Amino acid sequence: MQEKTRKLITIISLVVACIIAVCAILFAANQQKFGGLFDVAFWVLVCYVVLSLIIWLFYGIISVTKKPKKAGIFAGIVVIVIVASILLALGDTMPKEFLLRYETSESAAKIIAIGCYVTYISVLGALVLMIYSAIVKAFKK
Repeated sequence: MQEKTRKLITIISLVVACIIAVCAILFAANQQKFGGLFDVAFWVLVCYVVLSLIIWLFYGIISVTKKPKKAGIFAGIVVIVIVASILLALGDTMPKEFLLRYETSESAAKIIAIGCYVTYISVLGALVLMIYSAIVKAFKK
């Protein structure tokens, strides 16, 4: 049962992350035509981050009691992803026209950029792990 739950959560997480990525790419490609996707991508991203934190905390509490070493490694990876996202977002600057059009501040744009980078790194990491797992399974048979 727990394995099915993890697979379901992984699939849902990847689908939501892909939706966020597609909205962000469309928005970045043509801001005039897909300007409304900014709000959609932002709120989907907020929901994704909140849901991810809840899931991480749930599995983190279970992992700490059963496997404290793995829980520590997982916590370290999460911290590394967040720090890397913050460092990547520090160099980003938003055009003044964008900030005026969407009535947002530079700091809010940085927070959105950090969230996007966390999403991108998480999706990339999940894809790499899925490919690695498939290759390992193929060679075990």
